[in-house]
Amino acid sequence: MRTLPPVGLLLDVDGPIASPVTRRVPEGILTALVQLAGRGIPVVFNTGRSADFILQQLAGPLLAAGLPADARFHAVCEKGAVRFSFASLVDQGHDAGLPPATRGTSVPGWVEVDAAMRLPSDLESRLVRMLGDYTDTMFYDDTKLAMFSAEMNVGESLETYREAQSRFEAEVADLLAEQGSGEGAGGDFQLDSTIISSDVEHVSSGKDLGAAQGWGRVAADGELPVQWFTCGDSRTDYAMADWLQARGDRVTHVDVRHEDGVPETPYPVLTGEDLAIRGYGTPEARHEEAGQALLEWVLNTSGSPRATM
Repeated sequence: MRTLPPVGLLLDVDGPIASPVTRRVPEGILTALVQLAGRGIPVVFNTGRSADFILQQLAGPLLAAGLPADARFHAVCEKGAVRFSFASLVDQGHDAGLPPATRGTSVPGWVEVDAAMRLPSDLESRLVRMLGDYTDTMFYDDTKLAMFSAEMNVGESLETYREAQSRFEAEVADLLAEQGSGEGAGGDFQLDSTIISSDVEHVSSGKDLGAAQGWGRVAADGELPVQWFTCGDSRTDYAMADWLQARGDRVTHVDVRHEDGVPETPYPVLTGEDLAIRGYGTPEARHEEAGQALLEWVLNTSGSPRATM
């Protein structure tokens, strides 16, 4: 008999936690996260989403669901450009909602924005004007504090959006090439195409940067876990596990949308089918359904002295 070593979670948000269709976090996931927090399990939300999205769509509901004040939860947003820790929310009255963290508002001081990763205002203005021709399928996410995002309209068909996204991104690529590679110009920024958005971000952005920042925050607030689980719905999310593996940490990656195939990795990779074999979720589970299966599996094994993973 052995006691399971402490575990930690590095989670993408769109897909594993929030539905890519509704953008909402299911009640089952909120419940599981609150229970994980109660066991002292550190969780890092490593996402391209804005701090405001995490505050309003995830942190607020978690507080309302009873998230403990000592939860070791952290958010690395906009692929590393914006960060905050949930401990900063303890004194916030969530009954009236958490404060906004958007452009044009007084962003809370505990929301850290990396000024060096912020998109130049002139480049952003040109991107916003360009997006004006595509508002029937996508919208400008003005909650972002550092990067630019054009996101698929809620309810839009994926087929229609994909066609428009392809045309929009061709224009964006031309604009970035035109900007050149001077300091602070288009050459310092890159286009990243996701399932539901087109992002223009600093070249240092990425899930590996987010993993490093999240790891640092967990190290600063307590004991580091012996084992990590990373989870996402795209190939770029594997960078979280890559970073942990490279530094010698024990890590397993969970791919909640593996239709692109599972690449060869030096660490284990699980899918919805693998979680179903363990008794959690169904083989057909994808996105937030598979994400919930992962959280429930961790809950039901991390607290058992006979459990192994």
